[in-house]
Amino acid sequence: MRSIFISQLIGLLPLISAFVHPGLLVNNADITRIKSKLAAQLDPWQSSWVKLTGLVYSQSTYTNNAVPGVYRDTANGAIANAQLLWHDAAAAFALGLRWKIEGDEQYAKAAAAILVAWGETLENFDIGDDEYLTAGLQGHELANAAELIRDYAPFAESEMQTFANMFSRTFLAKNLYFLNHKAPSEHNVRHFFANWELCNMASVMAFGVLTDNSTLFDFAVEYFKNGIGNGAINNCITDIVDEPGTGKKIGQGQESGRDQGHSGLDFQMLGVIAQQAWNQGVDLYSYNNSRILLGAEYYARYNLGNEVPFVPYTNGIVSYSEISSASRGAYRPTWELLYAHYAQIKGVDAPWTEQYKNYTVRSMGGFEGGAGSWGEGSGHYDGLGWGSLLYHRDTDDVSDISSTSTTSTTPVLPTSAASASASDLTPSPSSFIISTISTIAPNNESSIGHFSSDIVFTAATDSVILFPSDTIPMGDAHTTLMTSTARPSIKAHPQRTVYVYSCE
Repeated sequence: MRSIFISQLIGLLPLISAFVHPGLLVNNADITRIKSKLAAQLDPWQSSWVKLTGLVYSQSTYTNNAVPGVYRDTANGAIANAQLLWHDAAAAFALGLRWKIEGDEQYAKAAAAILVAWGETLENFDIGDDEYLTAGLQGHELANAAELIRDYAPFAESEMQTFANMFSRTFLAKNLYFLNHKAPSEHNVRHFFANWELCNMASVMAFGVLTDNSTLFDFAVEYFKNGIGNGAINNCITDIVDEPGTGKKIGQGQESGRDQGHSGLDFQMLGVIAQQAWNQGVDLYSYNNSRILLGAEYYARYNLGNEVPFVPYTNGIVSYSEISSASRGAYRPTWELLYAHYAQIKGVDAPWTEQYKNYTVRSMGGFEGGAGSWGEGSGHYDGLGWGSLLYHRDTDDVSDISSTSTTSTTPVLPTSAASASASDLTPSPSSFIISTISTIAPNNESSIGHFSSDIVFTAATDSVILFPSDTIPMGDAHTTLMTSTARPSIKAHPQRTVYVYSCE
């Protein structure tokens, strides 16, 4: 028997870990689902789409507002103008969505014009800590917009580099400076409330995916799990308490004693981080006993008018002895996403999240809107939203999810095979391509076989190669699923799953 060992794949891990595009807040499955719902004129997708396409921000004639400096506050001789960036980020994302869904190049061109204008113009942000809010909130929004038009040829060929250079020099530099606690005001690493770190984590992660930078992506994932500031999940959801009446575990948020508006922003940003990671095969939603959900249930229960326990909190700067009722009942467009993932995709009990999703949808007029559609002011542009359009599932969608999840994923070896020699493999920057394939009998020691979507595997002379296609190895073999140390949950996406075979 000839064995193929996991250690032989170590040099191929960068190839195996290639990012999926589009793969931030929106992926191809979302686009396909939306197109189907709009073709059937089904709500809430149709109403959401009518609203989005009716906005000034989603017109191909939209003109960018790029300026050299962005300021959230009027101070130090500068006049507040951050709304220029908020509006342009909302526009670039809406236009990118229109291109993906309608296929009309004029929208991609308009989105690219916005991003390139900022790439050519922006130099700096506020003097003071507010620069980190701008860097995080609008950073993740701009990167998401760029991700949507990443495959628009004129943008991909030259314009994206202009945007990426600016982003790295301004947004990313401030994201990392802040998360590495270099700012003088971070002498206490828990000085800043959770939302400040969460938005910067979202921005780093988004730019990592956009630019295929696994170091940035992994930094954001690691900070979510083990960071020392309030953005790390165990500091963001500070205490696990018992729900009155049921004894069910729910999670007290770090900003619960401050006010409910900022507490809601925490869950908006947690949703962004978790969804961006999920679309790259990393499940942060379920991390640490689904701690995001425990916090969402606590927040939703209280903001629907019910009481919750409160554990006194201090970070050494502020202290709270009771939960705050300030802005109680505040809502943000994030609850469609959280409900869809936990209750519909995972099948997890999330009763308060469902009720808050319904409350938010009613409050916003029948669907969850997005940036530019539900009011002005910074809070209305902290996230991109459009949850009813992007994430809502109906009963047919849920049935499809259920049937897929109950289907066995254990490979059943087929009865025919094909082979390719090493000389038949042509390398490219992110894959290997089979240029010639010949049919052979199964059980051949060097074989490629067809089984499952998005996988190709070649076993020849004690080597293993993985690359995108629609094939999987076959023959008389023993199979072991490999878990990558660089991307532990790689198995969540079949197109990047590594199967190690010991062939007879």
